[in-house]
Amino acid sequence: MYFDRVKLFDFQSNVDNISHMYAHRDKSNKKRKEKLLEHVNLTYEYMNFICAEKNLNNVFQNFQDKILISKNSDVIILWKEMMVNTIYMHDVGKINPSFQYNKMLNKLYEDNSDGGSEHSLLSSYIYVSYFNNRIKDMEFELKDSLYLKYFMYLNGYIISKHHGYLDNMGNYKLKLEDFQEDCDKDEYYPDLTMTTLRESVIRNSFNNSKEYLDECIRHNNELEFSIYIYSKFLFSLLTASDYYATSEFMSGEKVDSLGIINDDLKDRFNEDIDSYSTFKSIREYSNNPVKDGQYISINQLRSEITIESEKSYRDNRDKNIYYLEAPTGGGKTLTSINLAKLILNSNSNINKLFYVFPFNTLVEQTEIEFMKIFGNDSSIKENIAVINSITPIKTEDKNEECNEVMDLNTKKKWNYAKAFINRIFINYPFVITTHINLFNSFFGTSREEVFPLVNLCNSVIILDEIQSYKNSIWKEIINFLNIYSEILNVKIIIMSATLPRLNKLVHNCSDNFVYLIKNREYYFKNPFFKNRVKFEIIDIGEEQEEQFENLLEDIEKESKSNNKILIEFIFKKSADKFFDYMNRNFSKKYLREVVIMTSDDNKSDRNKVIKKAKEINKKIIIVATQIIEAGIDIDMDLGYKNISILDAEEQFMGRINRSCFNEGRVKFFKMDDCKVIYKKDVRREAELTLSSEEIQKLLEEKNFEKYYEKVIAKIERNKKELNENGYGHFLKIVKDLNFKEIGEYMKLIEDDNQHKYTIFLSRRIEDEKNNVLLGDEIWKEYKSLLFDNKMDYSEKKVRLSRVNSKVNYFIYKVKKIPEVYQELLGDIYYIADGEKYIVDGRFNQEIFIGETANKANLFM
Repeated sequence: MYFDRVKLFDFQSNVDNISHMYAHRDKSNKKRKEKLLEHVNLTYEYMNFICAEKNLNNVFQNFQDKILISKNSDVIILWKEMMVNTIYMHDVGKINPSFQYNKMLNKLYEDNSDGGSEHSLLSSYIYVSYFNNRIKDMEFELKDSLYLKYFMYLNGYIISKHHGYLDNMGNYKLKLEDFQEDCDKDEYYPDLTMTTLRESVIRNSFNNSKEYLDECIRHNNELEFSIYIYSKFLFSLLTASDYYATSEFMSGEKVDSLGIINDDLKDRFNEDIDSYSTFKSIREYSNNPVKDGQYISINQLRSEITIESEKSYRDNRDKNIYYLEAPTGGGKTLTSINLAKLILNSNSNINKLFYVFPFNTLVEQTEIEFMKIFGNDSSIKENIAVINSITPIKTEDKNEECNEVMDLNTKKKWNYAKAFINRIFINYPFVITTHINLFNSFFGTSREEVFPLVNLCNSVIILDEIQSYKNSIWKEIINFLNIYSEILNVKIIIMSATLPRLNKLVHNCSDNFVYLIKNREYYFKNPFFKNRVKFEIIDIGEEQEEQFENLLEDIEKESKSNNKILIEFIFKKSADKFFDYMNRNFSKKYLREVVIMTSDDNKSDRNKVIKKAKEINKKIIIVATQIIEAGIDIDMDLGYKNISILDAEEQFMGRINRSCFNEGRVKFFKMDDCKVIYKKDVRREAELTLSSEEIQKLLEEKNFEKYYEKVIAKIERNKKELNENGYGHFLKIVKDLNFKEIGEYMKLIEDDNQHKYTIFLSRRIEDEKNNVLLGDEIWKEYKSLLFDNKMDYSEKKVRLSRVNSKVNYFIYKVKKIPEVYQELLGDIYYIADGEKYIVDGRFNQEIFIGETANKANLFM
């Protein structure tokens, strides 16, 4: 192990009476207490368990190579010692007599509340005092001494925050100085026998070490990223080890698995993929490919994409970031699964697979794809976890007899403690989740957000639709992904049909990136993909009444030859109005069912629409918002779409003629301005949308590389023109370890709900499995759980996750506080008579906010 033979802090030599001090007590059994030494040793054991289970030796070595360049062995040994003792000494501050008396009810101590019961900052203070002495005793050169002292203070800061969240490293010096100045060791901490730092020493050594590190960073432009990642990683390792140890004492539940892909799971994963019909066809094609000049089908093209990407990976398996750029409908998901298999087989350290998506619809769609491949294999199926806001916590059966609640479906008992721990740490081998969860691990500040970071080490992460991320921080994202992937040994596959060349934004021109498809033109210019969907721009007028009339006239004309028509609007209000308009004015002679799908429809209603759209020979018109663009597996004949950004246009075109059996067409029109929706996104500017003939040409030619050159240039130009705090400011807050500001800076989604309110409309709903959900009963269950203060915390969180998945069927965001409501629970307004806001089975926001007194008079 990386930390073999590293010296641990000697509690017995530095603290009197340590064997009589406690770390935790069971509040349900006041006599049951955990000795402080037992806790720190158990925490250390869990650290070693995590390191062994996750194969972290290579990660520690990567940190060493990045951070300790040209440092001698003595510096490296003490650096290791400081790192491991960050975990081992994290609770040394619990020697505080006030903590022992007030928190642990330790009768050996008297009330000394003047010193306070806080222990994290005291732990930190003891830590930096101890290692200041160690550095001094070893008589390093000044530069090495300053270097080590910087990490001494950084590690001490992490200890001080292990029960809270990371904010700003710069504030730590002041807190440490104030703490030392206000406390007299002999009076407040009489059991501590070691020499501690004085306020003046802290002030001078902290400033000097920071100045020296700043100078080092000026000569190594990756160092600030590496130190930030080191901080987050060590924080994750410390809090995970501490949480596991504390949980074992409190619940008796030993954490014995981090949910890794072991050899047995890997073998099953390989077998299931190899036996899946699509992959069998790919192998058959690989053995007998089409020769030049022969006819090639779309499935053969998809096979070639998989085969070429496979070869490119094999030739570049030492790299970390792979671009999978393939046309819409090119089979990226299956290709990425095959790549994941290759990576797992070619790198023995890799032991997790994460699929990360920007939208829940893509999460749901990928889960369906996984079930097609692995659904009949219980060993894989049971180890796939969907982690998002609408999916219940995955439960695990408890083997031994216990009094926990039975699952009504399986008649087995739930292990709430293990289920909750697995969820918050993402202890599952195969994970399908959203980009918000991933970015919380990378850039979040609370321990709950950072818990899973250790589990991301030595993993495969597949990122889909990265261009949907906030483009004002693309440069920051890719620079961080570059260093994160190198240090944590993460293999990242970035896949999209419209892929920005983000590696051009990496400030050190890294060669860590590989394009798996070398000749993209071969696929994108192939008629199956390039000509699968033709598009045109149509003029429907200026005023909405005229626009609706012209749009309807065109749809009626096209209905003669197209069974399935999709119409997308930018705004939900426009979609609702046009849906109502069509229901009154669309000619009955065309025998079309007209349905709608917007954010006001729950999951069940959306799935019903999708099911109808998949019916063979079904004659249907779907009116929708942008919810239809990504992850919705439908195949329509003709599309109409309000012009927005180019990526959205390509996504929409992907819903048309997916089978390639017919000639797909899309008609783009101008109605609502997309600037309100996309806010700071530069792609909303007219010169970068289909309002420009040049952009129309780029879409026709599928030349997204040139398009994104324009986008990136526009981003950089805007920052200069607006004189905003740009990349230079970002580097400064990273260098200063201003965690809070970095977290805010790297938020993927602006808070657009600040002027919206959450309502629960109680009514009767049928879910997609035809189960009846009664809003009043679900609300009572939700409320009862929230107010149950006797229930075990883990059980409560698991139960809440399960009821929340039902609550989501009744939740809506609205623009104003309801005038009449029965209850307010947190920020949710409960409305008992929700049916009065439902029209034709759907929530109607206009009726709710009183915007349309008489909808029947619309354009009549």
